[in-house]
Order: sequence, then C-alpha cells, then structure tokens
Amino acid sequence: MAVRTSKKTLNSVLVIAAAALAAAAIVSCSGVPSSPAGVARKMLRAHGGSEKVARLESYAGLGFIRDLNSEVVAKSFAYDVYRKGHLFKQKIMSAPNGKLSKVIVLYFDGAASHRWESGGKTYTIPTMELGLLKYRFPEVISWVQGADLKAERLPVAKGDEVVRLRYEEGDNVVTVSVDPKSWLLAGVEITSLKDTSFAFSEAYNHYTDIDGVPFPQEFKATYNGRVYYDYLLSKIELKSDLPDSLFRVTAEDSAGLAQPTVKEAPAR
Repeated sequence: MAVRTSKKTLNSVLVIAAAALAAAAIVSCSGVPSSPAGVARKMLRAHGGSEKVARLESYAGLGFIRDLNSEVVAKSFAYDVYRKGHLFKQKIMSAPNGKLSKVIVLYFDGAASHRWESGGKTYTIPTMELGLLKYRFPEVISWVQGADLKAERLPVAKGDEVVRLRYEEGDNVVTVSVDPKSWLLAGVEITSLKDTSFAFSEAYNHYTDIDGVPFPQEFKATYNGRVYYDYLLSKIELKSDLPDSLFRVTAEDSAGLAQPTVKEAPAR
C-alpha cells in the first residue's frame, strides 16, 4: 500500500511538473517575456526606443471630446491638449451653430491643478489625474524601465488580449497593459493602497505614426469605474518649443468671451 501511495504521489508531481513546463512553453512560444522588465523593454522598443519616447513628452493635439451627458445623441466638443514634461493643459470649446459660446480650460502647472470657465475666475481644483502624469502615456513607457521598481507580471488569463504588469510606488499601485501583438502601451490603471475608493484608468487606441513615432489618437478614461472622458485627436504635433507660459489661461484661450482674471479664487 505504501509503495502504491508513493507511486501515486510521484505521478501527481510529474503531472504538475509537466503542466508547469507546458505553460512555460506556451509563454515562450508566444514571445511574451516571463519578467516584467522583459515586457517593459519590448514595449519601449515598439515605441521607438528611449530617444523617440522622450519626444512624445512634448506635444500639441487637436480633436474632439465626447459629451458624456448626452444620452440621446452622441455629441462632442472641440478639444485641444498640450503636454510638456510635467506641464499639462486641456481646452474644451462649445460652439453650437458654429458660434463659440463657452470655453473651459484645465491645466496642471507642475504643482497644482486649475480650472477656468469663460465668464468666471480661475480656481484651484483637486489634482486628481493631472497629478498622475508619470503613470500615463507617454511618460509611463520610460517610468516602467526603472530597475528599482517593485514589479510583477500578472498571470495571463484565458481570453486576455493584453499582458499586464503591476508596479508599486509608495501608496500607488500602477497596472500597465501592453498589447502582445504590437507591444504598444494599451492602458494603465492607477489605484491607491491608502485610499481604496480611488481608481483611475486610461486606455489608448488607434495608434498612428507621427514623425516615425507611434501615438494613440483615442484616450478613454474611467474614474471609480465610470466613464470619465473619451477624446479623439485628429491632429497631433510633437513640439519641443512649447513655452511654459502656454500652460495657464491665456487671452487667446478666452477667445474674446471674457478675459481671464489674474488672481486665483479660493477652491470651491
């Protein structure tokens, strides 16, 4: 009886070992590196390498943002977005019947986020996603190359179309999704170990070639599980000469509707 039990146990071990080897073979054949660093390097190469990714961190984009409050007909507003390192700005313009009636400007000056609406004052607002730029496209592509990051490659579940890498930095947990067909960045999800109610995600779709560098035309985000924004860029320029003065409310932003106030009002 003891001998039979030992053989049975040995057979079970061999079966488990064979399954593990088969799984490893599948991963190997699929070309998916077993380490998060290996996946991160393939993503960097797919985006053109370090020099080209660095060019992505200064750009201007023009397009449209979808009105999420429109339940009957999908409406959209003209949308401009600017990025330069840790500076970020977005402008939303409403122009029914071709006449500009409203402008909203949101910008991050590297320290705090601000909001201005035509006819009103500039307010300091909660930083939210604008303070998470290094975890989002394009900077996250370089950020995940950090050798000292606490990282793991999550198991690929049946039906998954992406490879996921999980990183921890302080209280932030960043899950990066990579398309194993193109090895381009597919999306990020940011949660907090300190605040379990916080969850922000951003997906990147419809990559196009901009001066030899892949750039997503669609940015779609969720905040705590609900669609937060969805915008599509029809024109993208990689520009390294964007002045710092652009990343605030300018007279050009007001478009004659109302001049922006210089002094900021307290946060509401």
